Amino acid sequence: MTDAISPPDVDRDVLSGDERRRRALILAGVALLAMLVYANALRNGYALDDESIVWRNPVVHGFGRLHDLLLGPYWQKSGDLYRPVTLFSFAIDWTLFGGSTAAMHAVNVLLHALAAVLVAAVVLRLGGGAIPAALAGAVFAVHPVHVEAVANLVGRAEVLATLFVLLACHVYVRGSPRSPGRIAAVCALYLLGLGCKEIAVTLPALLLVLDALRARAERETPWRIFVRNLPLLAAMTATLGIFLALRVKANGGLLGLPPAAYFVGISTADRLATAMSLVPEYLRLLLWPANLSSEWGPDLLRVVGWDSPRAWLGVAILVALVAAVIASWRRGRWIAAAVLWTALAIFPVSGIPFPAGTMLAERNLYLPSAGLAFIFCPLVAAVATQRRQVRLAAAGAFAMLALLGAMRTWTRTPVWASSRAVFEAMVEEHPDHWWAEWKAAVILANRGRREEALRWFEPALRKTGFNDVSIDLDYVATLRDLGRFAQAEPVLRHLMEVYPRSVPAYLDLASLRIEQGRYGEALALIQAAERIPRWGALSRVEIRNRRALALDGLGRVDAALADRAWTLRDPVVRASGPPWYHYARLLALRGDTAAARQAADRARARTVPTLREMVRIDPLPSLQDPLVRGWGPIVLSPASPAAR
Repeated sequence: MTDAISPPDVDRDVLSGDERRRRALILAGVALLAMLVYANALRNGYALDDESIVWRNPVVHGFGRLHDLLLGPYWQKSGDLYRPVTLFSFAIDWTLFGGSTAAMHAVNVLLHALAAVLVAAVVLRLGGGAIPAALAGAVFAVHPVHVEAVANLVGRAEVLATLFVLLACHVYVRGSPRSPGRIAAVCALYLLGLGCKEIAVTLPALLLVLDALRARAERETPWRIFVRNLPLLAAMTATLGIFLALRVKANGGLLGLPPAAYFVGISTADRLATAMSLVPEYLRLLLWPANLSSEWGPDLLRVVGWDSPRAWLGVAILVALVAAVIASWRRGRWIAAAVLWTALAIFPVSGIPFPAGTMLAERNLYLPSAGLAFIFCPLVAAVATQRRQVRLAAAGAFAMLALLGAMRTWTRTPVWASSRAVFEAMVEEHPDHWWAEWKAAVILANRGRREEALRWFEPALRKTGFNDVSIDLDYVATLRDLGRFAQAEPVLRHLMEVYPRSVPAYLDLASLRIEQGRYGEALALIQAAERIPRWGALSRVEIRNRRALALDGLGRVDAALADRAWTLRDPVVRASGPPWYHYARLLALRGDTAAARQAADRARARTVPTLREMVRIDPLPSLQDPLVRGWGPIVLSPASPAAR
C-alpha cells in the first residue's frame, strides 16, 4: 500500500466558495454524528469519581473557593493531581446549571463533538483531502473506546486536554513555528491543556510529528525539523516549568497519584515487561473495541515478567510498527504520523517512564486515538486507484464498521449512568475482577452484612497486595464496625509505610484510637497528619473533624467546640447529622442547653427517619455513640449513598 497523497494545503489561505461550503458540511456532519451517538448520555447521572470530584466537592459548587479551585489539588481529600482548568469548567457548570447532570453531560457531549471536528479539520489543514477528513472525524466521533471519557463527567479532563492540544495543532500548522505570536498562542494552549490533564505534556512531540507531515514533500530530516522548532520547544519547556511549579505548590510533588496497587514493589524489568504485554491490548482497543471494561488489572490483565509470551508479542508488534514508520517516512509519512502520534500520546501512561496509576484505562486512549485520523489519507489514496466495484466494497465496509462502532458506543454509554450501573456491568462482564469483588464487599457492608463483606474483601485485597488505599480503608472501616481493631491496625500501618503521605490512613488509625478511648494517641496521629504537606481541602475538614472528637475525649471542650464549629462551615458537613449531634453534645457540656437543643434538632433533621428518636441530649449522649462519632454499624446520614 502506498501512502502518497497530494501536496498539503496548509498555506492556501484562499479557498473557493464551493470548497468552503464543502468543508463546512463535512465538519457540521462530524459534529452532528458525535452528538447523535452520545444523545443517551444526557440521561446519565454521577458515576464513580463524579461523586467525589463533582457531586460532593464544594470547591466546584460555584466560585466561592477560588483559591482551592485554581491553586488546590484535583483530589481534595488526598491532595493528589493538579487539574485546575477541569475543576474550573465544573464550577462554571454548577453556576449555570445548579448541579443538573443532564446539562453537565450535554457539555461533555458538545466538547466531544468539537474535538471530533478538530480531528477532521487537522486532516484538512494538512492537505489530506475531504474524504479522508470526513472518515477521520466520523471514526473519532463514534469510536467506542471514547465512551468512558465522554459519558463519565470526570472524563471531561481527557476531552478538554485533547481539545487544547488539537487547537494548538491548528495554530501551529497555519504558519511558521518561529512566529512570536504563534509561539505565545501555542504556549497558552499548552498551559491550558496541562491544566486539564497531564497527558497534554506530549504536545511538543506531537507538533514535531505534524511538522514532519507538513514537510513531507521536501523530505526533511528529523534533525532539521527539530532545529527549526527550537524556539518553540524552548518556550514550551518554560511553559511546562511554570505548570510544574504550580503543581508542586498545589500537591507537593511532580508525579500524580501513587502507582497502581499491583505495581508497588515490582522490579523495573517486570514493569517494562508488563508495559510491553499491554501493546496488543492497546492495538485491540483502537482497532476492534468490542470488549470494554470500566476498570482493568487483575484478573483481566496481570503483571508479567519477560517469560510471558504476551510481553514478547508486544515487542514484536512494536518492531513491526517501527518498520512501518521507516517505510512511510520515505514516502507520504501519513502512516508514520499515525503510529508516532499514537505511541507518543500513550507513552506517559504506558508504565514505561514510571509506574502508572492504573494498568490500562480506556479514557487514556482519547488523545492517542486521534492518531488514527492519519491512516485514512493513504487508505483513500490506495482505494481511489481501484476499479469501481472495489471502491464500492470499501465504502460499504467502512459504513458497516462505523455503524457497528456507533451501536457499540450507544449501548455502552448507559453503563456510566451511575456507580451502581458501572458495578452491575462489571459483575456481568467480569465477575472475578478485583474491582467487582471490592464494590460487592462495600455494598454488603453498607447493608449491614459485614461478615459476608469480609469474604468479598479478601480476594480483592490479595490481588492488590493490600496496596490499594481505597480498598484497604473500606476494609478497615468494616473491621472497625465489627470491633476488630487488632485486625484493622496492621492494614493501616502497612498503608502508612507504603504511602507515607496518605492522610486518610493516619485519620483512620486515629478513628480506631477514638473508638478504643485512647484519645491522646488519636490526637498525636491527627497532628502527624497535619504535618503532611499539601493535603486537600476535604482532608483539612476531616482532620478538624477527628480532632474535635479527640479533644472532646480529653476533656478539652472549648478547643473541641472551636474545631466542630469550624467544620460546620463546610456545606457537606452541614448536610450531615453526626457533626450537629456532636456539636449539641459539646454545647450541653458547656452548659448552653438552648443552643444544644437547636443543634440536636438540626442533627435530627439530617438523620434517617428510623434513627431520629435516638438523637437527644437528655441524657447527655456518650462520645462512643455512633451517631455522635459519625461512624459505626448504622446508616448515619440521608445524604450518603448507603442511605439512598
